[in-house]
Amino acid sequence: MQEKRIRVAVIDDHRVFAEALASRLSDEPDLEVVGTAAAAAEALELFLHNEIDVVALDLDLAGEDGLAVGRQLRDQWPDLGIVVVTAAADDSRVAEAVQMGVRGWVAKQSAIESLLVALRGAARGETHLPAALLTRVLVSLFERNRSSTPEAEAISILTARELDVLRCLIEGLSRNEIGALLHVSPNTVRTHIQSILHKLNVHSALTAVAFARRAGVVGLREDEVPPSGAGRSVRQRVSPADVSS
Repeated sequence: MQEKRIRVAVIDDHRVFAEALASRLSDEPDLEVVGTAAAAAEALELFLHNEIDVVALDLDLAGEDGLAVGRQLRDQWPDLGIVVVTAAADDSRVAEAVQMGVRGWVAKQSAIESLLVALRGAARGETHLPAALLTRVLVSLFERNRSSTPEAEAISILTARELDVLRCLIEGLSRNEIGALLHVSPNTVRTHIQSILHKLNVHSALTAVAFARRAGVVGLREDEVPPSGAGRSVRQRVSPADVSS
């Protein structure tokens, strides 16, 4: 009797890469590629019409946060195995992924065998992370828990992109400047700010900034601040329009 194949979806905004990866995975006799998606709406549509065991998920989906998309999918399909396939390896993103239950992390430049091991392991409920990454993440999580405060705990539920926006607010950047710096639209920045206010249970960007400072969040490094933002205070730069509905 033939063993049931693992049903895989590929979510990546680089369609050529997604299709090439899907084609390669389809060559494996124990894998069945259900389809590909480039954004959250496409992914949801794919999942609504197909049974999927494991998803290969990119971190950046044309401005959308891949981990946030993964969280949405896991909320509806709790048994879904998520394997992040990305060109980045930021410790904070890996820690965030581990905390939300991601079962694998594979660099795009890795050999296909690494991804195959992670996908098959995720289908069995196993977690596969590169040893070097896992060590750094465990140290990071230990340090975070050891110095935990109510403010720090609240900050910890922000996504990495929301934390980027909050650090920009600390520097006093406007919504348009944050969008330009993070390569997203001002409306996307506005959505992130509203989410930050909701998660921190505060009612203004200025209060969120004060909250973040108490939690030990720092602003951007000097080389990250655009020249137009230099020397201006948060009070001067953050306007009600940045956080209004």
